[in-house]
Amino acid sequence: CINIDNIHDKFREFPNGDGFHEPTLKELYKKGPSSAFFVVKFWVNLNMPRRHSNVNTFHGHDNIWESKEKLKIKVSTKACSFGKGVVEKVQKVEPRCYQGRYLYEVDKSPLCEYMVNFIDKLKDLPGTNLMNNVLENFTVLQHIVEEGSNETLLCIACMFEVSENHQPDYSIYRLTSTD
Repeated sequence: CINIDNIHDKFREFPNGDGFHEPTLKELYKKGPSSAFFVVKFWVNLNMPRRHSNVNTFHGHDNIWESKEKLKIKVSTKACSFGKGVVEKVQKVEPRCYQGRYLYEVDKSPLCEYMVNFIDKLKDLPGTNLMNNVLENFTVLQHIVEEGSNETLLCIACMFEVSENHQPDYSIYRLTSTD
């Protein structure tokens, strides 16, 4: 478990362009349900070809969720730098029925230009320690809600570090609070 007080400053400000702010991680957690909140620590492999090399590269991700009931979900993925949201991608995902349950898939979703440029610049840094210093202040918050009620179904706070052995890995922790 990871206490929200140890990481909330990495997800603290999300301006929405209208002079208002989107809820912070701490505000979302207080709204609940607390059982929907997790932290995922990723160890990333940056040992890959550059985007503009002659090798065909794809910067993207896949996600899959399942539920027992049919819902319309909205997935918000926000990149944060020094605790402030810098870019957001919102996707609406329709389910498909599979063996009595509903699957929600985001397949080969390309990263935005900001993220691709960030990865390229990160790879230009001289050494893993400097890369990890940059990643210490870079996080991603993925918030999944039921579209009609805006109820939180899942919220994942992502943190990153460069893998020492060039093998990607991750660990999942439940987010908790002492309140």
